[in-house]
Amino acid sequence: MDALEPWLGGLLAKTEPRQRMALARRVGQIMRNFNAARVLANVEPDGTPMAERNPKKPRKSGKARKAKQKRMFRRIELARNMQVKPSADEVSLSFKGRIAKTAEVHHFGLEDAVDRRIRNSIRVRYKARRLLGFGPGDRDAMLTEIMNWLEKR
Repeated sequence: MDALEPWLGGLLAKTEPRQRMALARRVGQIMRNFNAARVLANVEPDGTPMAERNPKKPRKSGKARKAKQKRMFRRIELARNMQVKPSADEVSLSFKGRIAKTAEVHHFGLEDAVDRRIRNSIRVRYKARRLLGFGPGDRDAMLTEIMNWLEKR
């Protein structure tokens, strides 16, 4: 594959910017799908499982309840929350709106309020959980998509 990339770059440079932008959009959509599937499965891009949630403290009342372990990052993987920005030369994948702040805190392991709606909410340093990135098979899938696109031209 490494020998193919310089040849591919030269071939793509000969195409029109509008066509390269359409290809970049398609590659971005593929990357969005791969990253969304990983977030849904709670797996980091390198294939390792994400850090577990912090355990909830038991309630002060006498009844002990067994808490269900819910999936992390519900709805963050939806296409409407992940933004693909294509151009003729590159493509970027990011999160939109308020979701971007939550994603940034968890991706880099920053400190944030537990509940932002409460003025003096408890602040916690979250464990770093990489949400976006390249996985082992992503590069091959992108090259396959580019080759399929070139065959259609």
